Amino acid sequence: MIDDRVIYCKCMEEIKKRMLAISTIRSKKFTTSYSATNIEFICLQIRKILELVALSSISANKEEYARQYEKFASHWNAKRILSDIEKVNPSFYPVPHIQIIDKETGRPVRTKKVESGYLTKDEFPDVYDKCSEVLHSSNPYGTQINYDEFEKLIPEWQFKIMRLLDFHVIQLIDSKLQLWILMHPEDDGKVHAYLFERIN
Repeated sequence: MIDDRVIYCKCMEEIKKRMLAISTIRSKKFTTSYSATNIEFICLQIRKILELVALSSISANKEEYARQYEKFASHWNAKRILSDIEKVNPSFYPVPHIQIIDKETGRPVRTKKVESGYLTKDEFPDVYDKCSEVLHSSNPYGTQINYDEFEKLIPEWQFKIMRLLDFHVIQLIDSKLQLWILMHPEDDGKVHAYLFERIN
């Protein structure tokens, strides 16, 4: 059986690649040559990142992961998707933390929960559904997609997702097990996951 940490880290590495793609388009290093398709590309990446956030917490259970993945592929209602995930793992959502560093040694001595500035579970479905809006063409006789609004929202969404995931704790389906995740450790830059087991 593949270690839970390996599976989870693969999901997080994919998120990092998609975040880099977003930053590349936002910085105008590369472009699709049309501002509307730039925004559509970014919104698609954000939507996929959010799917990975939700699905990765059940990735250790291969059969359940497959079932929930199929729902993501066929459903457009984010609240319903989250409800399905919560039935499998009620504590699926990442809990963001920061490391408190000792000034003398430069090493972390404790962690603290992030209180604000990250993408909350309540905000998740709104961002997911909003990103889905641009994946379909507008009715030429109806309300048009406001691309200017998306251009203003995207930096905030990206920042909040990064703050959520930079250093986070995830509860696995087994209530005794947690993964502590570092997305950008200084030693090698690769995602590191540490498995903790409750012993009391």
